[in-house]
This record gives sequence, structure tokens and C-alpha cells, in this order.
Amino acid sequence: MKKIFLLPIFPIVGFAATLKVATYNVDNLFDLTKNGSEYAEYKPNTHNWNSVTFTKKLQHISRVICELNADVIALEEVENRNALSKLQEQLERVGCRYPFAAITEKRRSSIQVAILSKVRLAKKRDIKVSNSPADRNILEVTLKSNPPLTLFVNHWRSKRASESFRVKSAKVLMERIEKLPKGSEYIILGDFNSDYDECTNISQKNNDTGGICGIDTILKTYYNGRMIKFRDSQLPKGTIYHYNLWSEVDMHKRWSHDFYGKKSALDSIIIPPSLADDKKWFYKRGSFGVFKKRYLFKKKRRGSLNRWELKHGKHTGYGYSDHLPIFATFTTTPYKELKHESVLDKFWKLFIPKVKDSKKVSIKKELSLQELVKVKYLKYPAIVKDVCVIYKRGDIGVIKSSLNSDAITLYRSAEGLEEGRCYDLKVYKKKRYYRLEEITDLDIVAKKGTININKYIPKFDASIMENKKSIGQIVSDIRGVYKDRYIEVDGKRYRLFVKKKQKGLLKNGSLLQIKKAQIGYYKGEKELIVYSLKDINKEN
Repeated sequence: MKKIFLLPIFPIVGFAATLKVATYNVDNLFDLTKNGSEYAEYKPNTHNWNSVTFTKKLQHISRVICELNADVIALEEVENRNALSKLQEQLERVGCRYPFAAITEKRRSSIQVAILSKVRLAKKRDIKVSNSPADRNILEVTLKSNPPLTLFVNHWRSKRASESFRVKSAKVLMERIEKLPKGSEYIILGDFNSDYDECTNISQKNNDTGGICGIDTILKTYYNGRMIKFRDSQLPKGTIYHYNLWSEVDMHKRWSHDFYGKKSALDSIIIPPSLADDKKWFYKRGSFGVFKKRYLFKKKRRGSLNRWELKHGKHTGYGYSDHLPIFATFTTTPYKELKHESVLDKFWKLFIPKVKDSKKVSIKKELSLQELVKVKYLKYPAIVKDVCVIYKRGDIGVIKSSLNSDAITLYRSAEGLEEGRCYDLKVYKKKRYYRLEEITDLDIVAKKGTININKYIPKFDASIMENKKSIGQIVSDIRGVYKDRYIEVDGKRYRLFVKKKQKGLLKNGSLLQIKKAQIGYYKGEKELIVYSLKDINKEN
């Protein structure tokens, strides 16, 4: 009889290995044992929280975890070890075995953070943030892998609390990280209740730390006013900084949480430079993503998450979570040529069209703004000097080099720039969208002086719309009557596109006052684009 040898689950030195890591806030997984610390809606046999709805909850969470198919998944909002064990049992019943698990054990805390793993765990510890039940412990787990890899699972205080509470969690985490041996490989992940750019958009109510924030200031994921990217090399020496993997996602797609229509990126996966240096474990570039299966969204309300339903104070057994899982892949291989590119990647590369027209490609390292306008695509990065931001709304901006120059839109790439400030910029990506010239990826090379933006923004009149060079320009003081997606100004109709909607704003017959808008072009006609609701008012 032949002997059968089974390979260990994970991994063998000398062989390539990959590890898919995820995090998912499961939205209050409570068991049916009353211990006094439950949320009111999850007290056993009240609010219809019973064996039927508990089983439904387990089935729904298991469906997500099975289809996500991560090797290691961090979980937030698990009540206790018993609830986690019940989830493991349900997963095994449906053929998704996670034999290894760990959970924090903070007394009097209603919910904990946990890990389910297909990989053996070498060690586990709780990192205490404070004695308060509201400050959840951070879970530290080291995988029994070669090389070793440590995960820190977080669930920081919600935004009902001020920022100082999240800063406290961040500081405790950084104190632990600073004690690790130099070059240690670890992943920070979980629900931070903080956007990746928390300090940029922090509310006045929450800002009790003078602009210091847990995720971008203390964990050091930000530098010079924007998120650190993998290509950044001019970072302070001797400082522990981190990459937030949201940096790989277009800004308008950066969300994993839905609070009654307000979308945010409260969940993150954050890594140190030691996971970006192509040694031992390293992050597979481009593998970060958000798990967006159709059943996780409501059918009738497009884009809204199908969260676990409490209707009239009772659990209905429908829905999933108000968070989406996020994931990333990490790998280890001795073969240099395989790093960052799979066989499938190479196959699809054969079908990507190559730009052959030399008129469409720039290989010049420095371009004027006017030269950049004429280039349809950039094959190599280009330096553009002395350009000024004449308009900025969120991550949208418009730059000019002089009063009479063409305008270029910074589409989802204006992060870290200031309106009225001039710069030297390094441009990586540029495209033409319906005759609108757009830069979609850039770095700041140098900050220059300031300008009076009002000199660069003319008042609106019909002659501006008739000028062929007006596409991309910003105009001000537009007053007209709205009807059927058009605004009528002095007897002439112009298509109006408002990026953000407000109920009751765009009604036929409404008299609108637009402070600033961009002239765009869509399907054969010019249009006026309003990027922010603060630029448009309805007059009585």
C-alpha cells in the first residue's frame, strides 16, 4: 500500500506562498447567553433576538466569509468567545473551515475583536488601551508561518466620541510597534472609525486634539498634506511611517461603510515599509480591494448597504452589515520575476493596447502647461512648473499657469493642494475626457507663492461659452432658471450638471444662483459643472 504524504497547511521555506488577509465588521454578533453587558437590542429573547434570528445572523456572516475566502480574517463586533465558536461551527457546516481563532477578552466590554484563520497561530496577546469598557483592546496575533507575520486587529471608539479617544488607541498601538525588533513584518487592520484622511475632514465637534488624528498623524500614514504612496522616497529618516492601502484606490471609490447614505472608509489595512520592500513577506501591489457582492446592497436603494435589519425594534432576520469587508494579498517568493505579476497578469497584458502614435506620447521630463494640454497620454512622468490652483473642491481642482492659459482639471488628484497656491508638480497620469483635460495622478515637487484667484475667474456671460478655448475654465456669478437639466440665462439655455444632489434643489422653475462652475463638454455641447453644493443656492 502506498503511503500518502500531506503537505503542511502553511508554508514551507523555499516555496512561494500567498496569504489573503481581510477585515470585516460583522455588525453585532451576540450569542444567546445573557451576561449583562449586551446591547439592549441583543438581550436574549427580547426584540425578537432568539435562536431563529441568531441562526440567520450566523448564516449571513458565514456566506460573506465563505465567498470572500480569505486565509486570515479579522472580525469586529463579536460579543465573546462563545459567539465566535458558534460562527466557526456554522462555517464548518457549510464547508468553510477556519480551525484557528483568537479573540480579545476585555471584561464588561459589550463587543470584542477577533481573528479566524486557516493558518496556525503562534501567539496571541491583548493590548489594553484603558480600563474603560468603551475602549476596546487591540488584538495582537502572530501567525505560525515562515517568515513570521504579526497582525494587529483594531476597533477604535466611534465618532460619537471626540478624536482624543482614537488618538489614545493609536498611541498605545504605536508604543507596542516601537518595541518590535527592527524590520518586523506586521499588518494593522480593522475598523478605526476614522477615514483615511481624518484630519483633513475632521468635524469641529470631534476636534479636541488641535488637528492631531489617530490614523493619519499618530500611525503616520500622511506626509505633506496627503496620504503616503509607495513611490514616496523623501520621507523622514528614523521615523516609523505606514502605507494605508486605500492609497491604491481612486478617491471616489474609497469607502467601506454606509451610515444612512453617508459613505466613508472607516475600515483600513495599513502596512509598514517592511511589507513593501520585496523581502520575506510583501504586499502584492494592486491586490487591495473592497468585497462588493450584490446581495450586500439594498435592491431598491441603489448603493445603500443591506445592513442587518431592526424594524420597529425587532430583528427581522434580514440583512448583513453596515460595513463591507476589505482585503489584500501578501506573498513570499524567491523568484524575483514573479513579484507583483502573476501568470494571469502577464496573459491579460497581451491584450492591453500600446500607444504607438508619437504625437500622443511624451517622453520629455519637463513640460509647460500648454505643452501638457496638447499631450493626450503621458508615457513617462513630467514636471510642470509654476502652475496655480484657481479652484478646489474636495479632491477636484483646476490649475492654470497664467491668466490667459488653458485650464487643466485635477480629477480626484487635488488632495494636499491649496486653492490660491502655486506649485511645481510631477504629473504621472493625464487623459482627455469629453474635451476636458484631466490630470488623475500627481505629486507635489515644490510649493511656490500665492495668487488672487478672483483675477483668474471671470464673471459668466454668453461670449465665454462661445469661446472654443473656454472648456475647463472656471466662471462665477451665474443666475438663471432651472428646467429639465438646463439653466436659462439671459434667454439662452445651458446644460447644468451638479455633482452632488440635494433634495428640492433642482426643480423646474427654480431660480438658481451659482457662485462658481466649470465649463465642460458632454455629448456635443458645452455644459456647466457644479462640484460642490456650497457653490449653488436656490433663490425664493
